[in-house]
Parts: sequence; structure tokens; C-alpha cells
Amino acid sequence: MCVAVTEGRVAGVAVFRCFENTHAGRKFYVDDLVTDEAARSSGVGHALLVFLEKLARDRGCSGIELDSGTHRKRAHKFYFREGFIISSFAFRKEFE
Repeated sequence: MCVAVTEGRVAGVAVFRCFENTHAGRKFYVDDLVTDEAARSSGVGHALLVFLEKLARDRGCSGIELDSGTHRKRAHKFYFREGFIISSFAFRKEFE
């Protein structure tokens, strides 16, 4: 986990993990990237991604992956600006 602090207050948080799988090798996955509503569009999310990219590179990963809910349009615009692409569809089957 990493935390972005601005003026003594938590402005953003990222939770991540690095692991290997048979298809892609070493992966760097961001489970959560959250910016305080009041701190959005101030560079906090960008700073977190810059830090995460350095961690991923230092750990030998070829990129960063994350999922974002289909309803999160503002987040998608942010990720596109940050150079992310849509690389696949995520499928889920819910059980009752």
C-alpha cells in the first residue's frame, strides 16, 4: 500500500501486488486506487501512478494492470490520459 499525503492529510491511497502467472509472467496489479474527492484533478492520482510505475519497473514487471467498473466514466478518462489502454474484457458470474 502507498499513501499520498497533502498538507498533512491523506489525499489518496493505492493498494497493489506483484505476482507471476503462466500467461503474462511477472505482473503488477493495482487492486485499489482512490483519491479523496476534494483532491481530485490536483495531481494526486498522477503522482500515485508515477510512484507505482517506478515500483513495477524496479520489480521487473513489464506494465501495470488494474480493473475499473464500467460505470466509472471519470476514472476511465483519467486512466486514458495516463496512457492506459483497454486490453481485455473481465467476465464475472455471480452465484446466489
